Formats: sequence, structure tokens, C-alpha cells
Amino acid sequence: MFYKIGTLKDLEEIKEKLPSDVYYEIYAIVATLDREYGEDRNVDNSDGGFVVYADSQDEIKEAIKIMHLNKKMPELIDVICGYLNTFYLKNNEYGINFIAPRESKNLKHLGVKYDV
Repeated sequence: MFYKIGTLKDLEEIKEKLPSDVYYEIYAIVATLDREYGEDRNVDNSDGGFVVYADSQDEIKEAIKIMHLNKKMPELIDVICGYLNTFYLKNNEYGINFIAPRESKNLKHLGVKYDV
């Protein structure tokens, strides 16, 4: 199962399910989206984007497939205390961060041809 977090209000609903380091990373991303694009925006159809949090890379792989990003290369991959934050830019004003535990160095399921 994965969680779609578009606003700080969404984040507060799942706060207890997140490790603290991951919570603060997602908070920083979503607070920026709320500030720049509005906290009442439609996260699916307005500019900005959202964060997807999952408990495994398999769930992230499925989310990437559902969102039709499986043929794209990520713009950024960051490691946060054992978690991967993978960022895809859909267009100039819309991005999606995928955050899940890092399970291996092989990132081919994310469209990356090298290991990190």
C-alpha cells in the first residue's frame, strides 16, 4: 500500500505511520508545495505535485507504473536514513517524489541504469 501526500493536511493524517526522518523530509517538500502552489490546490490537476510514501520498493514500482512514469528517468535520487527519495518531473511545474525504504543498491526498477 502506498500513500499519496499532496498537502500538509494529508501528511498530518498519516504522521504516526512515518519514521521521524522521513516525516521531516516529506514535511519540507509538501510545505514548499503548499506555500508555492496553494494548500487548497487540486494536487492531481493543478501545478505543484505530491509525494508518494510506501513501505517497500515493490509498492513504489507499482505506483510508478500506475502513474505512467516507468519509461522516464528520475531527475533526482536522494538517500535519507535508509530511505530512497526518487523525484520525477512530469513537466515544468509538476513533480512527484517517491519515498520508500532502500532495499538494495540496484535501482533498475526506477529506470536507473547504475547502482547507488
